[in-house]
Amino acid sequence: MSIDNEAYDDIEEEIVRQRVHAARTLFHQPRGDNDTVNSTRSLYDTDVIYHMIHGRRYCGEYYMPNDEEEQTRMQILHGVHYSLLSNSLTTVPLSSPTKILDVGTGPGDWAMAMGDEYPDAEIIGTDIAKIQPSAVPLNVFFEIDDAEEEGGWTWADDEFDLVHFRHMAGAFSDWSEVYREACRSLKPGGWIEVLDFDSHDRTLLSFFGKDSEVADWLKTINECAKMSGRPRGVAHLRPEVFTSAGFIDVHVTEKTIPMGVWPEDKEDKKLGKHFLIAQLCGVESVCLRPFAEQMEWDVEKIRNLCDTVTQSIREVALDPSSNGLGFTVRIVTARKPDGMEVDDPDEESVRTTTMTGLNGNS
Repeated sequence: MSIDNEAYDDIEEEIVRQRVHAARTLFHQPRGDNDTVNSTRSLYDTDVIYHMIHGRRYCGEYYMPNDEEEQTRMQILHGVHYSLLSNSLTTVPLSSPTKILDVGTGPGDWAMAMGDEYPDAEIIGTDIAKIQPSAVPLNVFFEIDDAEEEGGWTWADDEFDLVHFRHMAGAFSDWSEVYREACRSLKPGGWIEVLDFDSHDRTLLSFFGKDSEVADWLKTINECAKMSGRPRGVAHLRPEVFTSAGFIDVHVTEKTIPMGVWPEDKEDKKLGKHFLIAQLCGVESVCLRPFAEQMEWDVEKIRNLCDTVTQSIREVALDPSSNGLGFTVRIVTARKPDGMEVDDPDEESVRTTTMTGLNGNS
């Protein structure tokens, strides 16, 4: 196997930097003092209980950590998706929106960027963890909220132009109920957009084989997800889940994110390197808590497997001949009926479109 040594050194340096500094230098442009405000409404004064598990910080039952290392990884992924969507933040056609909700906002990068792009709209980012910055655009607000809290959402009916979800696979036990609440909270004609990774298993296993440590790692992740009652995968992105929640005009878009140095296009190669950094730094993030709690493994066993998996993925991704290595991103958009539909609602509700493109190019 041939390794791109220059790329290897670049990747190692980037990983060290991201683990030491929770900075926004890769994709996030700093704002001027006049563009931000320390908003007293930015975060409710809510007690948030965190759990430390083997040195990583967690909130509630969610399997992913929310410490600085993970926040920086999510900031890198935000830039990856921005590039993948041809320097766009959303795929839905927004026209003079007044209120947008970002569920599971994490560090808040998408919400803040939307605040810059739509200065006349109110952007609300919610999360179970209080990890967002206090200096934000004047029209951006962060609030502590659990989208699966018993009793439903507290938002009023017909309130939002867009409800946005990203990287939330495994976050909820009942996606159908979450979607129903989102539909209720949207204005007539408003949009929902949900983005998640697809086909991890097929992509990785095609390069590593079913008897590899990578295969064992993926298999154990899926077993833990089933045991927790919050399966991962993309079942929540099936069109019928949206139509049953009341949505119409369901569109499915698939795009491929390259991982590694194999793309010939300069921008795709850069994207592949950045995405590889995010994925290598996420090997432990996606499995540490599930392996410790569901499988009851000790930390040494978990980290030994993570080290092996990380090294295996790194070697394959930095081999220029690993053509096609990458993950598929599935983006589902759907619309709340506005009462003006001309076609038969049953026909319109099941229309789907699937497109495939690399780095935003169909």
